This record gives sequence, structure tokens and C-alpha cells, in this order.
Amino acid sequence: MSKNRQLPFADAATIVRAHQKDAYFESSYRTHLQDFFQIFKGQRFINEFSQEITVLAKALYVALTTVIGARTLGEEYVDLVYVTKSGRKLPKILPRVGFLLSYALVPYFINKLIKYIKVRKENDKDKDKDKDHWLFKFLSNYFDVLDTITNLHIAIFYFKGEFYSISKRIFGLRYAYGHHKEPEKMQRGNYSLLGGLIIVQFIVKILMNLKEYNNNLISKHNEKQIVDKIDETNKETKIFNIAQLNQLSDNFDEKLLINLADESQLPYLQDTSRNCMLCLSPMVSPAAANCGHLYCWDCIVDWVRENPECPLCRQQCLEQHLLPLR
Repeated sequence: MSKNRQLPFADAATIVRAHQKDAYFESSYRTHLQDFFQIFKGQRFINEFSQEITVLAKALYVALTTVIGARTLGEEYVDLVYVTKSGRKLPKILPRVGFLLSYALVPYFINKLIKYIKVRKENDKDKDKDKDHWLFKFLSNYFDVLDTITNLHIAIFYFKGEFYSISKRIFGLRYAYGHHKEPEKMQRGNYSLLGGLIIVQFIVKILMNLKEYNNNLISKHNEKQIVDKIDETNKETKIFNIAQLNQLSDNFDEKLLINLADESQLPYLQDTSRNCMLCLSPMVSPAAANCGHLYCWDCIVDWVRENPECPLCRQQCLEQHLLPLR
């Protein structure tokens, strides 16, 4: 091929027809490989290694055509040849081998790696569950990211008609007609409507994701406000209860202090009942538990704060259940 490009680049419609033919022949090639392995390995082998057989069929099809410099059956059907991005020369062996690896083998190994990491993550889900490895975070979204990039690439292809697959764009494998074709007979841009629909779908998807993200933020904000309000209410209630207890304690000042060592105070209590069961001394500011046993106010309050039960009968007793005696 001369320094100036002699053959025109292929249009999108022709490339799509070539790809459809190649997809058909790859499927047929896979069927023949399955028949081969069924004879020597049996049906169980085919079911177990179905994905590997598909990858092998794709790799062999590309290796026996593109890599060695021959045309695929789809390319022969519409008379296409590979050229470089400039269209002035044929691609060398390294780009063709790179296309084979990225087209057939790399996706297979990435898929295997993702499955391995997911299985390992499930086995270790109780260990460091809050610390996901950066590689797992990336690979867990790999297929979604790849699907988005592929759709955008196809949209660009429908507009410009250059590279049908990402692998061919990376390695600069572009199609040109194997025969001279008049520019006015080429069908460039006839797939632009499809490209526009993909772009519209992509924009709608982004808007829906943004709306969902915004709704999640609003929901989290509302939940946080509710939790903060509940915490504030609980805090105020706790402060109020403490204030009540402090007020109750303040009421037992020295003027109102009841000391049963003075026989004139609470004379209805007999001598044997005037001693506290905890400190064994005459009760000071006596209080009755809900079970009826009597103690010093300070003694029983200190006790129930540690053990919410009566020291004698073990019946449940809370601080708010204590009854001061007058």
C-alpha cells in the first residue's frame, strides 16, 4: 500500500455485517469443538468447561485468521481488510496478537479473578467486614463500568463508523474496503439514530442514578434528624429525672432530717424495727422498699443503684419505688 491511502475506510453498516457473520461462524466453530470434546471427554466435561470452550473457540478463530494475516469469513463476505489508524499500511503482528488477547483471553481471566475474590470475600465476611480491599471494590463494579464504556463506544461507532470494538480501537485495527469504492456510494452516518438513542438512554440512566443518590442523601439526613431528636429527648428526660432525684434529696435537709436514734421521732416503730438492716444503726431518713422492708435512705439508695432488689427478700426494687417515711 502506498504512502497515500488508496483504499477507503469501511462504513458502519458494512462493519456490522462482517461482525454478524463472524459471530455466526464463531458459534459454529464452538459447536464443532463441543462435538469434539464430547467424543473424547463426554457431556459432563462440556457442562463443566462450557466457558473455557467458548473462549477457546474465539481464540482459535482469531488466531487462524487475523493473527496470521488472513481475513475472517465475515471480512471476506463484505471484502474488508485491516489497516492502521492512518489507513496507509497494514497492521503488524504485535497489534494483532494484542487484539487476540484482549478479545478472548483477558475478559476470561478477569471474570475468573472476580469470582475468586467474591468467594474469598464470602468466606472471610466475618473478618474485617468494614475494610474492603481496594481491588475488590474496583472489580465488584467492573461489569457495570465495562457495560457503560461499551455502550458509549458503540454509540461513537454508530456516529463515526471507525472501530466496532474497544480492543480494535486500543490496538489501532481499522477496516478498509478491499476494493475501490466511490465516496458517494458509502453509507456513513446511517446508524446515527441508533447512536443518538444510546446517548439518550445513557443520559436518562445518569439522571435516574442522581435522583436515587439524592433521595438516599435526603433519607439519611431525615434519619439523622430523627435520631438526634430522640437522643435530645432522652437526654432531657434523663436530666429531668436527675433533677427530680436531686430535689428529693434536697428536701431531706437538716430541718427535716429524721433520725430514729431520737425516740420521739416516728414513735410508732418498735425498738427492734428502728435499726437499718444494712448499717445496723438507728435509721436516718428511713425509707421503705416496695416490699415493706425499712432502711436508711442513703443505705438503700446506694444499694439499689448497684443491685436493683431488696437486700433481704430479693424482690425487685428500683430507686423510684422507695417511699420516705414521715
